[in-house]
Amino acid sequence: MFESHHKALLDLEKEYTKKLFEYLSRALVPGPLTYGFEYEFLPVGKMTPAKIEKLEAALPGLGFKRHTDGSFKALTGLHITFEPGGQVEYGSPPLFGSDEEGFANLLDHIAVTNQVLEGLCGVKYRALDYCPGRALVPLCLKGGRYRDMHSLFTDNGGRGREMMKGTASIHLHVRIRSLSEMMPLFLLLQELSKDPDFAMSDSRREIWDETESSRCQLPVIGKLENEKMLLAHLVRYALGALDLSRRIPFAELKEQSFADFLIHFTTIFTDVRLNLKGPTFELRTMDSIPAKDFIKRWRRFIVEVEKTLSN
Repeated sequence: MFESHHKALLDLEKEYTKKLFEYLSRALVPGPLTYGFEYEFLPVGKMTPAKIEKLEAALPGLGFKRHTDGSFKALTGLHITFEPGGQVEYGSPPLFGSDEEGFANLLDHIAVTNQVLEGLCGVKYRALDYCPGRALVPLCLKGGRYRDMHSLFTDNGGRGREMMKGTASIHLHVRIRSLSEMMPLFLLLQELSKDPDFAMSDSRREIWDETESSRCQLPVIGKLENEKMLLAHLVRYALGALDLSRRIPFAELKEQSFADFLIHFTTIFTDVRLNLKGPTFELRTMDSIPAKDFIKRWRRFIVEVEKTLSN
């Protein structure tokens, strides 16, 4: 029984690794190197679904148009989404590393938007890594994915509810242009995730380590020699992660498809993540910090990436 189960798991890992390799082979395109960020802010004080609705109602008047995926997007490409604890997340369009003016303009746009939302809606957003005491506050979002995740994190006895509702971070993205760039970029971001400029604060790290080990921790096991080994490692980890609604490893679901797997893949919250939008590699460890400190780290991130890819 064990041998047959083990073989089925290996066969599924091999199949999905092959399909992910083929997916990326089609999705990756050559061209200029671009970067991006997601910048989260924590609300000061109690948040409710009604306050989120009020904020969303204000955004069209600020030049943000609602899209079918629920996000709001400005003509500059800056887009806004809200998180389960009422955090606001700003996402950038792709940026060239040399475009310091474009980056600065986005940060100014974010600052002005936060200021106007505070005036219109009374919600103060601040660049903080962690606000304690939010594990038991209500969810501000009603989507099934968030409800399933919150229920799982409630029942497993960990600190996932604090992660969802009481933390904020900055995610840094670099576009993957070819399969050959995957290994050096992944290894660099793994290294940066432990660097003081990009690592989590102690408070966030404690929460993250006690959230849910099947999707939030990704140790690199053994030596990764090529991109196929890297993809196999990522696939293996995701297959072992719990399906949010059925709470069993994805590999054990009776009915599964590669399309379902790609959706499941988006629920992996490791320090470094392959993000299929782009596609990019995403460094998720950096705390939310004031813009003046973010600028320094943004510049260093670009320098580190371009130095790595030039070697």
